[in-house]
Amino acid sequence: MPLTDFPKVVEIKDPLHGYVALSKVEKAIIDLRLTQRLRTIRSPAGVYMVFSGADTSLMGKLLGFMHTTHILMDYLGGNKEEIQKARLAAMFLTLSTGPWENVINEYLTVRGLNRKQLAELIIKKSPAGDRLDECGYTRDEIVSTIKRGVPIKGVRFDLETAPINPELVDRLERDSYFSGVEYAQLEFRRLFQSTRVAKNKIAIHRGAIFTFESYLSAGANMFDAVYYHKSVRAAELMLLRILDEAGTELAPTPRDDIDAYLNLDDISFMDQLLNPPNDASEGMQNASKLFEDFNARYLIKMASERAISDVAFLQSISTPDGLYNVEKEIADNAGIDPSNVFVDYPDRCSVSFYPGKFDIEDLVFFERGSKGYEFWPVEDVSLLARSFERRIKLVRVYTTRGYRSKVKKAADALLESIDAPGSPD
Repeated sequence: MPLTDFPKVVEIKDPLHGYVALSKVEKAIIDLRLTQRLRTIRSPAGVYMVFSGADTSLMGKLLGFMHTTHILMDYLGGNKEEIQKARLAAMFLTLSTGPWENVINEYLTVRGLNRKQLAELIIKKSPAGDRLDECGYTRDEIVSTIKRGVPIKGVRFDLETAPINPELVDRLERDSYFSGVEYAQLEFRRLFQSTRVAKNKIAIHRGAIFTFESYLSAGANMFDAVYYHKSVRAAELMLLRILDEAGTELAPTPRDDIDAYLNLDDISFMDQLLNPPNDASEGMQNASKLFEDFNARYLIKMASERAISDVAFLQSISTPDGLYNVEKEIADNAGIDPSNVFVDYPDRCSVSFYPGKFDIEDLVFFERGSKGYEFWPVEDVSLLARSFERRIKLVRVYTTRGYRSKVKKAADALLESIDAPGSPD
């Protein structure tokens, strides 16, 4: 359904997309307090510490995600009902995010509560679900759209995991624009226009290979320059450690009290951490001290980094216990407390985007010839897409000020022992 035919009741000006239209049900949800709190949630959480103009909120990303979803669904041939459901799915996936956006997403995911589960809780147990009822939508149909994907031409298009991803498109363009880096000047309309549902596959016209590769390049460049920037990650690792120390005191478990969770934003976290009660727990005291350093931009420092290809090691640090064991080993060898060591790796949940985040194995290029559709696996045609199969990952070790030389020596020794020169990739 073309944007000009969308049954809009209001338009909101966006610096990237111009006027973004909202339908009756969307406006009813936008007006709720649980949505308005997105204005005071930074996204991503640590980028503004490095790029001063990137002080962006989730409200802009909510509008952008809905808008790019609409454009893609339109090019895929979605009808009015399918497009509206897709837009609502995009809205609720964004609403599921709490304070410190990407950071709390990792904190909750590790504890068994992902974005789709949170979105379902919001639909079923918050006033936003009531607005769906009032506007003639059933809660179950929107939950199904989020969990199983948007039904369109015989396939289910998952907005969270699709390799041609409307949320990523808006994120790359928005974060590039406000960070002041020029890595995401991608022609997303041409990319979407070249995308089809063909024989139950998501396919891209082979003539658009360079447009597709510019999309991959934009993501890789933004990862390298912004999302995995060493100081951006230093800030976000500090926030992660704060949640590890006092997350249960800062935020109620959404399963237990979704309304209280939906009242939280960055400001409420800041208030609690800068004004802890006199009888605060040890964890809360540690979190408060760490946040004071964060708030003053007194960030942890990178002590060591190494590109690692050892599969067993990379798998081990992808679990909370494995990550802690490596941090403790480095700390023990340096003769310091483990709380002063932070290990980071690129494909963790709190990294906003990393190459390989979306599986492109089932994505294909197509041509329509005299005998019908012909298909080619993306990785057979695009060398750039194939390069994302590499296993090598840049592992970093950070520490608090005063321990850098000790931690560097211990971390270098550990990382070099894992991937010694000449070992196979």
